[in-house]
Amino acid sequence: MKKHYLALGLILASTGINAAEVGIKGGSDFISAAITTEKTAPGMQYGVQYLSGEQKSQFVEGHFGYGFALGALQIAPRVGLFWADVDNDKSNARGVNAGVRFMAPLPIVQQTWLYLDYSMAPDFATRHVHDLYQFEAGVQYQPVNWLILRTGYSYLSTYGKYGYNDQRLINGLFAGAAVSF
Repeated sequence: MKKHYLALGLILASTGINAAEVGIKGGSDFISAAITTEKTAPGMQYGVQYLSGEQKSQFVEGHFGYGFALGALQIAPRVGLFWADVDNDKSNARGVNAGVRFMAPLPIVQQTWLYLDYSMAPDFATRHVHDLYQFEAGVQYQPVNWLILRTGYSYLSTYGKYGYNDQRLINGLFAGAAVSF
């Protein structure tokens, strides 16, 4: 498994992207760690996220996308791969998901963005789940160049198939921080 992480890291490093974020966020029922490119920057974007949720569930996702501006609105469609241990080792799901992130700056408050992030893995692209849904909406504030603060609402659920249970891994408010370099 460590070889896979090393290979992924080398691939991401070879893209030449130099703006990155390393951060954590958490709520009453989850904690998450992520390494991503800067979300407000146009161009190639990637990220890796690990999440530990309710009932000892785990979720790992890696994604690639491309961000562009439409006026002041930043849009970043993406595709990714995920693995989820959602039922205490009784079942694990994996598959391909796709999503989009919208970020709009608040004109009154400098360095503050409203964002909405949604992704879905449909039945045909998953194993052991019918669908996987991720939704996040919140506020991002960057008081200095190297610090990013986020708060909002996050939701992550899977709908099991063929006898596997439906699971809601996240459903609630969160707060987080990231270091940008």
